[in-house]
Amino acid sequence: MAEPDATRVPALPEITETLFRGVLDRTPARIAYLDRDRIHRYVNPEYASFIGLPIEAIVGHTIGEVLGDEAEAPIDALGRRALAGETVRWLGWLTYPGARRRYVERVYHPVPGPDGTVGGYFAIVRDLTDLKQREEELARRTAQLEAILGHIAEGVNIVDAQGRVVLANEGFLRMYGYPAELAVPGTKLAEFVRYRLTQGTYYTHENPGEDREALIARRVAALMSTGNETVEEQRPDGRTFEVRRRRLPDGGLLSTYTDVTAVREAEREVRTQRETVRQSERLSALGSLLAGVAHELNNPLSIVVAHATLLEDLAGTDPALAARTQKIRSAADRCARIVQTFLGLARRRPPERRPLRISEVVDAAFDLVGYTLRSAGVTVTRDLPESLPEIAADADQLVQVMINLLTNAHQALLTREHPRLLSIAARGTDEGGIVLTVADNGPGVSAGSRERVFDPFFTTKPEGVGTGVGLSLCRSIVTAHGGTIALEETPGGGATVRIVLPAGRAAGDRVAEPAEPPALVTRRLRTALVVDDEPEVGAVLAEILRADGMLVETLSDGAGAQAMLGDREVDLILTDLRMPGVDGLALHRWLADARPELAKRVVFVTGDRISTAIDIALRETGRPVLAKPFAPADVRRVVRAVVGDG
Repeated sequence: MAEPDATRVPALPEITETLFRGVLDRTPARIAYLDRDRIHRYVNPEYASFIGLPIEAIVGHTIGEVLGDEAEAPIDALGRRALAGETVRWLGWLTYPGARRRYVERVYHPVPGPDGTVGGYFAIVRDLTDLKQREEELARRTAQLEAILGHIAEGVNIVDAQGRVVLANEGFLRMYGYPAELAVPGTKLAEFVRYRLTQGTYYTHENPGEDREALIARRVAALMSTGNETVEEQRPDGRTFEVRRRRLPDGGLLSTYTDVTAVREAEREVRTQRETVRQSERLSALGSLLAGVAHELNNPLSIVVAHATLLEDLAGTDPALAARTQKIRSAADRCARIVQTFLGLARRRPPERRPLRISEVVDAAFDLVGYTLRSAGVTVTRDLPESLPEIAADADQLVQVMINLLTNAHQALLTREHPRLLSIAARGTDEGGIVLTVADNGPGVSAGSRERVFDPFFTTKPEGVGTGVGLSLCRSIVTAHGGTIALEETPGGGATVRIVLPAGRAAGDRVAEPAEPPALVTRRLRTALVVDDEPEVGAVLAEILRADGMLVETLSDGAGAQAMLGDREVDLILTDLRMPGVDGLALHRWLADARPELAKRVVFVTGDRISTAIDIALRETGRPVLAKPFAPADVRRVVRAVVGDG
């Protein structure tokens, strides 16, 4: 290949001072040349423009003469270093003519002469003021942001793409109990995980026996691969954290943590209140229905019970007839108990604690759900010794607790094959209370859910089967009685509910069941008026009273009673509470105004006291109440209380 012809390469022009000055004058950089006395010998137009003075006002003058004594000190020291042969770079603020403060970079390049001696130096100046101000503004805003993030109540944690901490604020450290040294920027995410594991904080799906470093690596990998998400974390101490994670453009991860425990509790409380309102509305409708049903059922039940008792008296020495009438009466009594239990569950009234035996509560609950358990093939065993102490409790509320527990056990046992076993046992405590257990051999409840099952709206049942209200209500009732309720595992599998109830203090002592009073025998003939819109009920009441030697008249409405009692004297008035037109309460109010002496001889007869308002109205009258269904002994007892033996 032929060598290039050197004669054809254009030669560079000779570097003359004129050419050199022309190049520097047209350079956009700010350039000056200073001699060994630090006197400006040359400045280009850009330099003079930046200084803010004409070129002739700079050339021939020192730094101090141009910029002032304040600026001369640091710059003069730099010049001496350049004259010593050192290339010097300096960054800082300088004040220029016109009080202009600028942040500049000054680079000094020594210029040696032919003999190698430095005769001066070039000063090249860059104005970095705008960049510096932006940096300072960014630093100021960053400091403000760090101060805000560092002191807000929420937790904030930022890690870079390599899993190193950029920021971990005080809220984050406090919420999780991390020591302050872990918040140092650059701390690896693995150190946070390692600390939590040393505190014994494992997720439910993790095995504490697994190699710790492998578990740490897996947790870190899972966190760093997380996308944008919002989750709730349940802490071992019961607190609830809302965790929001957002992936950053540089591959880092921003996580914020909010303690929403109070919010969730408030939401649960609102749901509880709403459910209470709905429950109240349902109970109101149910109460109205049950009041009518009770009235319609208790009237014929009163007739059956009364006639069965009267037949027993007539049976005399005929054992077969006596046995049959006893069966009729027992069946009627059981129907009456079921109706009363229904009414007790729906009745809206303040709790009324009376001495009772826990066996009475269990019997009342089984009256309602016993058939359901038997039809499901559940074998029930009961261990309720007669020697158990009485407790002071509201019978209706405890029956509601027992029905809930039996219903839960029934639903749990339906999920397993036979044998389906249910055990109800009670024992006394040294303090005079009782411990009641309801145990089944169903699937049981996991350890993590046993405490939460008593929270409102928490349920382990499939959707549509449970509402999560039953056990919460049970705990409220038991706690109101000064007791405790807990869920345990049944030995061999299943769930056991354990209730401890104290002896408590009753509103009144239990009154011993009185013996059946003898027939009313008086020294003079007594008169009675029976007012009931059910002729059969009125007739059986009249029969009982006549059998005891009273002269009885019957009426079917309150208006007729008012007409009769305007000028008649009677010793006893038995009036039904609910009647069309003038009912029992209206009749009593009329008597209190027109015949006050007769108002004191009224006995109300009712099978429906579901309404609190009715209970209050009856108490305000101060008159006794004969509850339907009634036996002759009940009638004699209330009559004796009003008429006496005179």
